[in-house]
Amino acid sequence: MRRVSVVLIVLFLLLGVAQPAEATTVTVAAAGDIARASFGVSQQQTADLVTAFSPATVFALGDEQYPAGSLTDFETYYDASWGAFKSITHPIPGNHEYETANAAGYFNYFGAAAGRRARGYYSFNVGDWHVLALNSECAYVDCTAEKSWMKADLAADRHLCQAAMYHRAGLAWPGKLMEAAGGDLALAGHHHVYERWAGENGLVRFTVGTGGYSLGTPDPGALVGIATYGILELTLHRSSYSWSFVDTSGTVLDSGLKNCHS
Repeated sequence: MRRVSVVLIVLFLLLGVAQPAEATTVTVAAAGDIARASFGVSQQQTADLVTAFSPATVFALGDEQYPAGSLTDFETYYDASWGAFKSITHPIPGNHEYETANAAGYFNYFGAAAGRRARGYYSFNVGDWHVLALNSECAYVDCTAEKSWMKADLAADRHLCQAAMYHRAGLAWPGKLMEAAGGDLALAGHHHVYERWAGENGLVRFTVGTGGYSLGTPDPGALVGIATYGILELTLHRSSYSWSFVDTSGTVLDSGLKNCHS
């Protein structure tokens, strides 16, 4: 019997029988509305927090460089702090990037990571998740075409867990399309606060405009609203995710765990 078992194992190896893939757990640091055009202490503090997390990837949620996203300002101010994570950053443009014609400073700084210049939206996989990086600046890009692309991208994807990131937190259509497709997570900036919203058809939305530029007032309708500089740390599992919003002192101010599609 033992000899038969050994023979079967050898046959499995020779035939290349596929073994179940192990789940991949990935840590992500996310925030938007980051760098001033005069070096700010707060943007360095949030950058230090990202360094402490040692994430696999960074989601930069738009308005990375104020006031107009010029290449000179990106190279002088953003690069001196958050530039340390440039090689692992997935960016999206915000409205301030388009204060420079065609967001040229943003696209020149981030290069291929920013997607095609005429679109500024793209999708990618991180760990066992599929992520859509959207361009919410519909005054500058064809958002009708972007919506069609988004629907097709989600329909073709086979990951259990899906997320979207876009700059304008108040924009309705990205969340609605994610809900319709059974998406799990939406991340935005633009409002200079941290907000977590009650789940809608399984989709949980976060606003993380706390990267360092300035602070605003949370929407009273949010489930959680906090006005302080900080980073959202996400841990993405194969069928779930956990989150912690951490301020620049290292204090966890909001956290939780959720299964995908629940």
